[in-house]
Amino acid sequence: MLYRSEGIILRTQDFGEADKITTIFTKSKGKISAVANGARRVRNRLLGPTQIFTYARFILLSGKNLDTISQAEIINSNQEMRDDLEKMAYGMYVSELVDVFNEEGVASTEIFYLILDTFALGNRGLFPLATRAFELRLMKFLGYQPRLENCLGCGIIPSERIWFSREGGVLCANCKQQFTPVIELSLGAWELMKRLLTSDFSRLSILRPSQQLLDEIEIAMRAYLDFRMERPLKSLPFLMSLCSPNGLTRRIEVNE
Repeated sequence: MLYRSEGIILRTQDFGEADKITTIFTKSKGKISAVANGARRVRNRLLGPTQIFTYARFILLSGKNLDTISQAEIINSNQEMRDDLEKMAYGMYVSELVDVFNEEGVASTEIFYLILDTFALGNRGLFPLATRAFELRLMKFLGYQPRLENCLGCGIIPSERIWFSREGGVLCANCKQQFTPVIELSLGAWELMKRLLTSDFSRLSILRPSQQLLDEIEIAMRAYLDFRMERPLKSLPFLMSLCSPNGLTRRIEVNE
């Protein structure tokens, strides 16, 4: 049966002599796997639409194990992400998170538009900010939203000093000993996390947070995502080598 859907190419894999297996996050069916016959040939009509990060309209044929891409029309190639090493690294990281956390065939228009919004903001030179917002919102849409308004342990609103648990929430000074490891957050990073989670995505570009605040949130979310995932991300070492020269282990406190 043929069906149509917009979709974003998350990942590709060579298949046979000239084909590709693509992982696509579609608007109507969520994540799917589909073969693109002949897509590695230079003059093949599916070559462009099946490049990683491409946003396209697809006509697909349902299959038992793999669907087949029959036709495709590019909406946005996101070529700038493939031409810029740093943007490519962020794009691969975002795409892999979507791939890892989503089962095939589970539709989510929220996640679909989140990917598009993240790529759009990132292509404006704001990938570090866009990625932190993406991480928080992806967890929200999957039902794992971190608890940011009050303490994960006792429920009070933290003041003065704040910590973040890898189990997904902020902690007050009295409760931080119950969780390990914990990451200390400044008040500025805490407020920025709440804003990144709730503000309209199109208005995030007006924010100009310091690199220190973004680093704090990166460390906190890295710990939380690692806690939720079953395996390490393949894209993370590449991203860290380009954008996190000091690593992500600083400022993590293990309580004995």
